[in-house]
Amino acid sequence: MMVAYMRAVADVGASHVRDFRDPTARVFLNAKWLRRLEKIEQQVRSGRESVTLAAARVSADMMALRTATIDAAVQAAVTRGTAQLVILGAGLDGRAWRMSELAGVRVFEVDHPATQAVKRAHLDRLPPAIAEVTFVPVDFERESLDTALARAGHDAARPTCWIWEGVVMYLTHDAMKSTLANVASRSAEGSTLIVNYHTEMRRGFAALLLRLLGEPAKSKWSAEEMAADLRAAGFQVADDCGVEDWARRYATGPVNTRAGRIMRIVVAERRPR
Repeated sequence: MMVAYMRAVADVGASHVRDFRDPTARVFLNAKWLRRLEKIEQQVRSGRESVTLAAARVSADMMALRTATIDAAVQAAVTRGTAQLVILGAGLDGRAWRMSELAGVRVFEVDHPATQAVKRAHLDRLPPAIAEVTFVPVDFERESLDTALARAGHDAARPTCWIWEGVVMYLTHDAMKSTLANVASRSAEGSTLIVNYHTEMRRGFAALLLRLLGEPAKSKWSAEEMAADLRAAGFQVADDCGVEDWARRYATGPVNTRAGRIMRIVVAERRPR
């Protein structure tokens, strides 16, 4: 819900990524988060600055930049002919409803059944999906990703674009490598894997907040360590970039990149061995 809120704040214009749009984000907000959004939206429309708006803008910048960077990698994969997209830990992701590039693409949204139930309760408020969406509920304590995707109709013989956004930092290294092995086993030559990861552990208030939310950060990687893990699974890094790179590519105003200095996105491809 917090992630959807940050995308919604960016969507109403409270970020330095001026052309960022995600109208799906608002739809998923509960009443509490929607009230917060409406206050921010009023301030944006009035042109009135405040401490609250400034704080919201920092978070919105980070989320809009992260989203735009991943969207671009997805678009590139689809342009190359990839017709399957798997979103690992999809949460309240709205790409299948907002990205015109996904027309004709089959999107598999993988997540815990309880999380998917929350999301699906809001779908009647969205326009029809652009992509063909298949929900893949997985309780990893009882079922493997490989089994769940095979059951859902994912074709491991065709190239797949994988999005792993906002997830691996909450997994142990062993859990990440186990899931990565599953991803590799279902990735035909020409597949693309997009991973959002952190280079440092969260500290201070941010770390405390994550613990209170029940999602403490557990792992970090250097760019070299992430490349090594991907290479061991059969992927070669095509691009690895941080928030300053994202800002140069997509920001249209000054961004406090220090707020996201630990965040990176790596795009890797399954190439012939």
